[in-house]
Amino acid sequence: MPIERLPHRAVLFADITGSSRLFVEAGDDRAREVVAATLASWSQLVAAHGGQVVQLRGDGLLGTFASTDAALTAAVALRELPYREPLSMHAGIHAGPVQQEADQLYGDVVNIAARMADIAKRFEIVLTQSAGEQLSQPGRWNLRLIKHVPVKGQAQPMNICLLAYDEAHSTVYRPPDQTRTFHTRLELRYGARMFVVDADATHCLIGRDADCAMQVDHELVSRRHASVERVSGQFFLHDHSTNGSYVAGDGDARPALVQREVIQLKGTGVISLGVEPRHNADHLIRFAIGMA
Repeated sequence: MPIERLPHRAVLFADITGSSRLFVEAGDDRAREVVAATLASWSQLVAAHGGQVVQLRGDGLLGTFASTDAALTAAVALRELPYREPLSMHAGIHAGPVQQEADQLYGDVVNIAARMADIAKRFEIVLTQSAGEQLSQPGRWNLRLIKHVPVKGQAQPMNICLLAYDEAHSTVYRPPDQTRTFHTRLELRYGARMFVVDADATHCLIGRDADCAMQVDHELVSRRHASVERVSGQFFLHDHSTNGSYVAGDGDARPALVQREVIQLKGTGVISLGVEPRHNADHLIRFAIGMA
């Protein structure tokens, strides 16, 4: 079959999360049945939204659509299916020219869409910024722009759009003996002070002002330097300052500079206001994300 060059397609990668655990808990035969049934439901939804299933592989689906609108709408439909623990899903979308031969899809667009799926966590849908800009009604979606994200295989960091999962509208099925609800929380520690950002306190202002929840008295710190916000269970640092903020996760080789921008906080690490962490040992803010 000849290679077909398609000038524009929105490429969707969707993966089942938790399938490895399912094989351990339910056994190989039952797990294969559940994964196959899930992928069959996904295939029907992709077709219902005008898409083409190019390939099913392992516990994932590769599909193409004529528009980013259709791809994102289909991804949300996949997310809204009922999932039995430990299963969930995550997905990535990119758009542009591709080449197709039978059930094979080629091109940088395909590779980047796969990387977006790799970045996405449980129930998250991640698009490249360029794909997000192709949406006909971007205001319809609660997309969060995150800048300077390292992407495997790309020489430069990329800007991405995150459609996070709204915990308040969960469609995940949990057996009666597992009905406890867990929520994400972030602890900020500066010296002897601690502030918790969670479902009850979703915002923390950081700066020199006395009314800041986390007051940091340093000459390079602005009066209202930055804020940490919880959105759909994720945590983001918004820098409002002149000198910027530095964020370094534990294990990162270099800190990321955020200047009047937004960056997602993940795991554990440090925030340094106005100066690199290595020059600011006495004024570092430690952060740690967990569940409560």
